[in-house]
Amino acid sequence: MPYNGGEPERMSQKISNPRGTADILPDQIPAWERLETLSRNILKTYGYREIRTPLFEEVGLFKRSLGETTEVVNKQLLEVRSQRSDDEEAGFALRPEGTAPVVRSYNQFNQGREEFLSKLFYIAPMFRGERPQKGRLRQFHQIGAEAIGRGANHPLLDAEMIALAVELLKAFGLEQGSFTLKLNSLGSAEDKAKFAGWLRQELKGKIDHLSEDCRNQYERNVFRLLDSKDKDCQTVIQGLNIGTRHLSESGLKYFDQVRQGLDHLGIRYEVSANLVRGLDYYTHTVFEISYAGLGAQDAIGAGGRYNGLIEQLGGGDPRLPGQTGAIGFALGMERILLALEHQGKSAAFKRSIEVFVVTGKAEYEAQAFGLLHSLRQAAISADMDFGGGRAFKKQFEQADKLGARFVLVLGEAEIQNSTVALKNMATGVQTSVAVGQVVEELRKHLK
Repeated sequence: MPYNGGEPERMSQKISNPRGTADILPDQIPAWERLETLSRNILKTYGYREIRTPLFEEVGLFKRSLGETTEVVNKQLLEVRSQRSDDEEAGFALRPEGTAPVVRSYNQFNQGREEFLSKLFYIAPMFRGERPQKGRLRQFHQIGAEAIGRGANHPLLDAEMIALAVELLKAFGLEQGSFTLKLNSLGSAEDKAKFAGWLRQELKGKIDHLSEDCRNQYERNVFRLLDSKDKDCQTVIQGLNIGTRHLSESGLKYFDQVRQGLDHLGIRYEVSANLVRGLDYYTHTVFEISYAGLGAQDAIGAGGRYNGLIEQLGGGDPRLPGQTGAIGFALGMERILLALEHQGKSAAFKRSIEVFVVTGKAEYEAQAFGLLHSLRQAAISADMDFGGGRAFKKQFEQADKLGARFVLVLGEAEIQNSTVALKNMATGVQTSVAVGQVVEELRKHLK
């Protein structure tokens, strides 16, 4: 609309990303790529194969797997619905975690019939509708691994899964002494049920003196009181002296074998009787890895065994009921990057290209463009200024900003002699190279 002498039309307000989400900008991408590449390499070394499930699933999947009383289902599910009036499909929710979708896929495609043990991993975004804060976003990213099948019932697989999580964190740059691994066992489903009953009995006369939130948790899911942040509740829980009293003889033996496996690998851990994790499907081994430098949101990874979930979601072999084992973990990518930053070992690094082509005049850009194409055809990462013959200084500043290792200069003398000036940006050494020999010469330097 043309200006007519009155008040200029107000510019439209910028639109920001939704609260609780974050743009991962180009300068940050190398750090993310590093975590992803290291993860894929290590996970494949352990025999895990990648799986990719949809971003959303039926709400019922999470209610059945995570539990109707969990905070994730009650407060944090981000539900989505079709606006089509004729759509009779069930409600959907953006996935809040990766295990339930992987199990749903495992069951749907009958992987258990084909494989004695399925080892799967994912690197994917998750979504929860919770109050955003540092290290706790509504969209976050996880690296996860799941081992499922009749061959997934051995305690040494629990030790392997924990060792794998530790190996990944160390590969990212976090030394084992900088994070804490906590370990516990909930025992079998029967042990867990008896444990819940014992807790209710022990807390029965004490719960009335606690907060409303603690009283609600007592009614809905008594295990949530074990890792409650309420100080009064924790004082009561500490007084119970829980230990391993809830474990049956077989449950205690299983836990001992897991610990022996970790001891054999030299992996340090703390046994924490109050560690239960927040999802209903866990049995036997549960673990959590924390980094104190992150403050209140200090968990950077967690996992555990979830025997029974496969059958609970309609899978398993009816001829062998209850024999499908499963264990997994997930690491939070945002929190790992924060921990690396806190340690001064940030995984972020400057993205660099190998070669930048500089021209002395605008009329040389066609030759530069052809040279650029030949470099890329030879799989040498390269770029040029596209600035219409900007000053050499500006072009070299652009090359430096991009982290170019070498600069190829096309000036008047080079055009006349069919050569280029090859400059090493680290040493400052500059040599003259025939145009036809540029690719070969660069390959020598880039080895």
